[in-house]
Amino acid sequence: MLLEEVSRDKNNNLNFIRFAAAVMVIWGHSYSLSGEKADWLSRLTSGQASLGGWAVCIFFFFSGFWICRSVQKNPAFSSYLKARCVRIFPCLITVVFLSAFVLGSFVTTLSLREYFSDRHTYSYLLNSVLIIRHNLPGVFGHNSYGSVVNGSLWTLPVEFLCYIICFFAWRIGILTEQKLKYTIPLFIIGYFLVSVLTGKIPLLFGIVRPCCMFYLGMLCNVYRKYIRIKPSMVLLCILALFMSACVHLLKYTLILFMPYILIWLSFGTKRKLSGFGTKLELSYGMYLCAFPIQQTVTMLFGGTMKAEVNFIISIPFVLLTAFLLHIYTPAYHKLCLRYCRQ
Repeated sequence: MLLEEVSRDKNNNLNFIRFAAAVMVIWGHSYSLSGEKADWLSRLTSGQASLGGWAVCIFFFFSGFWICRSVQKNPAFSSYLKARCVRIFPCLITVVFLSAFVLGSFVTTLSLREYFSDRHTYSYLLNSVLIIRHNLPGVFGHNSYGSVVNGSLWTLPVEFLCYIICFFAWRIGILTEQKLKYTIPLFIIGYFLVSVLTGKIPLLFGIVRPCCMFYLGMLCNVYRKYIRIKPSMVLLCILALFMSACVHLLKYTLILFMPYILIWLSFGTKRKLSGFGTKLELSYGMYLCAFPIQQTVTMLFGGTMKAEVNFIISIPFVLLTAFLLHIYTPAYHKLCLRYCRQ
């Protein structure tokens, strides 16, 4: 089957995959936030991969795939930008304000007067416009991970920048079959050079790799009529990832083989969970609210705890909060369904 044929409608597993990726983020963070050094995937691959890192790659790949298609439907920059803002900001602003004025006021070690007179309480609100501020005064200072309130937010300005680059790449005519192919050699060379240069700076590489997955999502969308989905090829890609992990080359081969596996998982299975999350899409809300909830659970257990316990206790509260965000953020609930397909 060709990718173009199976990606024309909404009969896919995308919503379920996004939900699974959000759970992966929560599961991965449960280790670092509970005082354990690495999750099981990181230990299994000797630090070459992590649950959270792979989940972010999944989000960015599918974002690039659908945003590339969205830019063709919204040729005016104003309508394109509106669609992207509707997707990101209403839910983000709600989470940021609730974290600063509700959660922070309850868990801070300062008095309420000190807390609300501290300028850092209000500078935290800059997160709602993608200017990252990690700390609130007196909040989570005794936790094993430190006082970071919501470490997941760093991906949002990176993703928004990818949105802008995607639009201007389309506007200048790069996102065509005739021209995009010339960027592939540059991408491969650039990725490997950046991988080497940032080998000792994991944080920087952690930013570059999602951007590369976004590019690969766009690439797969532009050349979708040439991509044939075969189970045999999926097995070869899985085997290639396993072999590359054994020789410590996983960070280089991930971008070569993971996209094809994700395409098959979303569009290539015989039975699809196309009805999953159509009326109740929780993955974005889960991603936004999980970190502060997990930090709160860790705080209640004295600042350190077992990762499995953190995950089991946190996940019901994350799901409930994501549900409430979906229901009681009208702009997010209504306009997202109208403008966004991702």
